[in-house]
Amino acid sequence: MVEHNITWSISNGQKIPEIYVDGEQAQVVSCSYQFVTATDIDEPGVSMMTATIILLSECDYKPIHHVVFINQQTGKVFYQ
Repeated sequence: MVEHNITWSISNGQKIPEIYVDGEQAQVVSCSYQFVTATDIDEPGVSMMTATIILLSECDYKPIHHVVFINQQTGKVFYQ
C-alpha cells in the first residue's frame, strides 16, 4: 500500500477546501459535510468533510476519482 502526503486548507469564507496529494493540487469534484453521531472508537460525534477529487497527472484516458475524508476536529485524513 502506497502512503500519500495529503494536505488541505480552507480559506476564510470558503466552503471548498484546497487539497494537495503529494504536492499536486487536486481538483475537487464534490464536497460535503456530515456529523457522524456514532463511531467504533467511542467518540461522542465527529464532524467529517468528504471530498471527491481527481488528479490531473492521472488523467491520461479517464479521470480516476479519489475520496478524501477529513476529521475536522483532529485533522486526520483518510484517502482512497
